Amino acid sequence: MVTVKLVADPYPPYQFEENGRIIGVDHDVITESLKVHGISAETSLYAWDECMAMMANGKVDGIFQITRTPERTRRFLFSERLRTASTLFFKRDGFEIDLDGAAQLVPRLRKLKIGVLSGYSYGPAIDSLSYSCKVERESSEGLLNGLLQDEFSLALMDHGVAAYLMKRMHIKGIDSAQGYGIPRTLYVAFQKDISALAHHFNSGLREIKESGVYGEIFRRYSLSPNK
Repeated sequence: MVTVKLVADPYPPYQFEENGRIIGVDHDVITESLKVHGISAETSLYAWDECMAMMANGKVDGIFQITRTPERTRRFLFSERLRTASTLFFKRDGFEIDLDGAAQLVPRLRKLKIGVLSGYSYGPAIDSLSYSCKVERESSEGLLNGLLQDEFSLALMDHGVAAYLMKRMHIKGIDSAQGYGIPRTLYVAFQKDISALAHHFNSGLREIKESGVYGEIFRRYSLSPNK
């Protein structure tokens, strides 16, 4: 069986190490998609900057959970859409806020304390908020605990990550705030000289979606598939 080397950064429930094995939604989807064509995936997890350096140096065949940019498209060969991620505001039950209406979003947020991940960009609307509005945490676990302890009114988190962590941490009383979301389309990027591998992955991905395996993988991690 042919083996390809892939990298990604640790990001449960999408890719993480458990009991000495790499598992997770995206990891499992990619593994099953390649397996359709008799290809084995060997995944390693590193910090994102290191993953990108390994791709740039040709040390690995592909990288996943990556967004498309013009620069990256010039350097790598992108797959069909792996999935769509969504970053949402989360709040404590009982805290009411209306986030509908883009023009009024920033003025509303300026009156609040917002939990964000340290060093992460959320786009112009959020990044433009003054430092006094934002409370940085190093992890999504820290954001959930900050909400529970009333350190801020809202926290920005990936929907799937928040759902996974709340179940694992037995957290109740936190839910997403309606009216705002940051969608991100995610892909697998391959080295440009192995276009056949990208073709096999794409056809395998379509096949596991049609067969229901794609949805089964999401449900294994208590998430809903987004085809």
